[in-house]
Formats: sequence, C-alpha cells, structure tokens
Amino acid sequence: MKRGGIINARLAGELAGLGHTDLVVVCDAGFPIPPGPSVVDLAFRFGVPSFGTVLFGLLEEIVVEGATAAEEIKENPDAGNLLQEVLPDLGLVSHHDLKRMSAGAKLVVRTGEATPFSNVILRCGVAF
Repeated sequence: MKRGGIINARLAGELAGLGHTDLVVVCDAGFPIPPGPSVVDLAFRFGVPSFGTVLFGLLEEIVVEGATAAEEIKENPDAGNLLQEVLPDLGLVSHHDLKRMSAGAKLVVRTGEATPFSNVILRCGVAF
C-alpha cells in the first residue's frame, strides 16, 4: 500500500504513464469530455471533490511545464485566482478553444466542481 499521495488506483496508474508534453485536463462536472482521452471521473456530488483539491493533489504528483485555461475563468474569481497563484505562467484561450484542445489530452480528470469555467489543461514536464 502507498504511504500517501494519490491513492485512487486508476488515477495513480494513469499518472504513472504520463510523459513529457502529455496533456492532462482537470475539469468541472459539466465539462464536455471528448472521446479519446482516458478519463478518471472523481465526481461524487456537486462540489465533491472540489477543483482546487484535485488540482493541488495532481500538482504534488506530476511535473507541469505549462498550463492553459479559458479566458472566461475571469468570471469565476475563486478558480481564476487559484490558477494564477499556483500556475503563474497560465495561458488563456477562449472556452471554445479549450474544449477543442482537450481532444488532444492523454488524460481527463473530472471533479465534482459545480462552478463555471473551473477547468485547466496541464502540460507535463520532466523532473530533470
């Protein structure tokens, strides 16, 4: 048994398989998930688990060299401030473009978040 970190077996396995430049989408409960990427659906109830909880957990496990969110995140100050705080080089695109970009993701992690535009695409880096 793992000592800590992500203990969801499916999510831990998917994270272990990520490589440099792979894309990981962390999305709210309403985000349209495209066909193609592996999906780990953590949603239990609206708000559980929250976008922030899942994002922080992922950031402790993977190396991120870049991130993209929707410009509309400005309409959700809580999520927008969180993303700017933990991902200072955050790029912004339209929500339409973010949904289009998600089709190229290797992994989608769906949260139970129920506030609009609580979505981000993380681009994996390397630890060396």
